Amino acid sequence: MISDSCRVLIAGGGTAGHVIPAVGIAKALYRKGVLREENEVHFVGSKRGVGREIVHDAGFEMTVLPGRGIQRKITFRNVTSILSLFAAFLRASLMIIKAKPEIIVVMGGYASLACGLAGRLFNVPLLVAEQNAVPGATNKIIARFAKVSAISFDAVELPNPVVTGNPLRSEILRFIETDSRNETRRELGVGDRKVITAFGGSLGARHLNETIFELSQNWKGEAISIYHIVGSRDWQDFSQLDRKPVRNVEYEMIEYLKDLTPLIGAADLVISRAGATSVSEITALGIPSILVPLPNSPGGHQEENARFFEREGSAIVVRDSELNYVSLSNRISLLLTEDLILKDMAKKAKNSRHLTGGEKIADLIFEIINGGLDGK
Repeated sequence: MISDSCRVLIAGGGTAGHVIPAVGIAKALYRKGVLREENEVHFVGSKRGVGREIVHDAGFEMTVLPGRGIQRKITFRNVTSILSLFAAFLRASLMIIKAKPEIIVVMGGYASLACGLAGRLFNVPLLVAEQNAVPGATNKIIARFAKVSAISFDAVELPNPVVTGNPLRSEILRFIETDSRNETRRELGVGDRKVITAFGGSLGARHLNETIFELSQNWKGEAISIYHIVGSRDWQDFSQLDRKPVRNVEYEMIEYLKDLTPLIGAADLVISRAGATSVSEITALGIPSILVPLPNSPGGHQEENARFFEREGSAIVVRDSELNYVSLSNRISLLLTEDLILKDMAKKAKNSRHLTGGEKIADLIFEIINGGLDGK
């Protein structure tokens, strides 16, 4: 249940891409002293996805709302989705009446739509936080009423934009502050080998997983260590595959890790999807990447995320339809044999990173709850 002491309501969908930066904002609010007492921030999310676990592990409380996304076509499921959205709107309204929050932060996803609309009805100030290069449907709607849109990429088309960058997890910031790369590589025992870390998200990405596994079984280049995070959805199938020893390849298959910071930070190259949280963390740690955007992501946002970092020079983009172990092996071989290219990509990653996204959004929240940003 939401506490009467709640001052900041943070609403986001059920995906890690919404919830991880939301937790980053909450922690920044306490680090900067905007919030001091327990229960001054409360999360709202959906029943589906990993949101509740991430929020609870971070020490915060969360209320889940009913509903699911509305498809962009006429279907019977949309009827039930609209009814669920109305039920979620009523619950969000009751929460606002009870707690009287001073601001609502909308992260995106259908769970935040109900809160954003209810906040508009009760005249609660709104802040939209958009993680991707292409704004989601919910954020496009709510941004019309928000005092500010905190964006992670330049030129994102939302009203009242302020470039803040994507809020980062405290583990990422700590790894950078303590300069833990060399120590982590020593702990992993990789020596002088080049390290490749590959992952497709918390659930995984089957085509990407298949390609990485084939790469590990057919690699013919210099000595490498591959850390392959498969994800829970594909683990049962992939963990049972026969693996032959391959010269110059140390290969470790992992089901899932809550914190990938050490394996990303110790890598010479990361291969992953192009979700906003993933690319922000890879870039923050200064690691070159090969990005394989999720096909048909809403609005094509993953490809736009990936193309942004390709233009910045820190990433190479490979479309999922063009991905196979031969093409991937060729790209990796080129990067590993041309060390200056990797170093240049790492430098450009660091040049384009935002390490203070959480703090910048916390500053905006502080300004709003103290009567600033009166444009809305």
